[in-house]
Amino acid sequence: MTQLNALFALIGRNLRLARRRIDLLIQTMAVPVVVLGLASIIFGASDAWPIAVIDESDSADSRSLIRTLDDTHGATGPYFDTVTTDADVAEGMLRDGRLHAIVTIPPDFAETQRVSTSTYNINTDAMKNVRLRLTTTANLYDDLSHLTGVSASTIKEQRTDVTRTAFMGGSAVILALLLGAALISANLYAVETEHRTRKEIALTPVGTHLAAAGAAIAGWMLSLVAAIPTVLLALAFGTRIAPLDLMQAALIVVPAGVACAGLGVLAAVGLHTHRLIQPVMIMLALGSYFASGGFIPVSGLPPLARTVAEWWPPTYVFEWANPVLHGFAAGPSALSVAAVLTAAAVTVGAAMWAARQDYRRSHAQGQ
Repeated sequence: MTQLNALFALIGRNLRLARRRIDLLIQTMAVPVVVLGLASIIFGASDAWPIAVIDESDSADSRSLIRTLDDTHGATGPYFDTVTTDADVAEGMLRDGRLHAIVTIPPDFAETQRVSTSTYNINTDAMKNVRLRLTTTANLYDDLSHLTGVSASTIKEQRTDVTRTAFMGGSAVILALLLGAALISANLYAVETEHRTRKEIALTPVGTHLAAAGAAIAGWMLSLVAAIPTVLLALAFGTRIAPLDLMQAALIVVPAGVACAGLGVLAAVGLHTHRLIQPVMIMLALGSYFASGGFIPVSGLPPLARTVAEWWPPTYVFEWANPVLHGFAAGPSALSVAAVLTAAAVTVGAAMWAARQDYRRSHAQGQ
């Protein structure tokens, strides 16, 4: 009971310390917010490609085709953005690389159902994608016009799909929880070391190992608060999670956060000063988000990143939690839950042992 009361006292002390050192929370809040904001703006917005449409037919058929061009879309939004209908302006913009393509509807379009296109550089992958998008538009136009012939049907989105910003938003919340637990716990323990208060704790009957446990638990608790700005931004970018999916994903994310808190204390034991801890952990967190299944699933990463992801622990948190979080899986497997619970117990236990060993070593050196 004495040990438990002491642990609660240390947790409360760390929570009060964090309230006085609000900078320890602000930096943790800022990183995932900035990551999600920039990634969503750069990669998550609609990728409608600028084109010019020159209607030389001015017929009911040509107007129907133009409406089809405007309506053709994928999971990220419209395929095309018509920026000009002036032929001379379009030619100049195409030469300057400001347009992906010019679609010219000739005067005899109603009879021939043929159009001509000019593209900037058909040899690039992006320009090949223009042809694919135009083919999709042609197939859609054929279907709407009930034209005879064979056309390919491309399924571009499913009912269960989530947008890129929604996926990145969910991952950013996970990042906020994991980074927050690790960074805040590390900073709290480092402050103990820098202010020499762990020596005072060591002179009590409870020992320094509880200082590590108190920092880890307080850091994990504060990570829930630090993640609130990221949650709000994710909701603003369209992330929507069903309550049941959220509770099931928590079976992975919550113990993973505790494990990160233990790792944070271990890092603090090794690095000692919180000014050194911050850049190291932030860089590792950013790398984990972009190369471990947070930004896109691991299957979509380059080969080298996939190889690294096979042994990098945060990968498994993203890969186990994200399908559940977005409703792609019915729930986490028993093996994955057992793995993160074991990791939490091992890392916190290792942090407590390392804290005791570090104090004994520094005490033996007369520090």
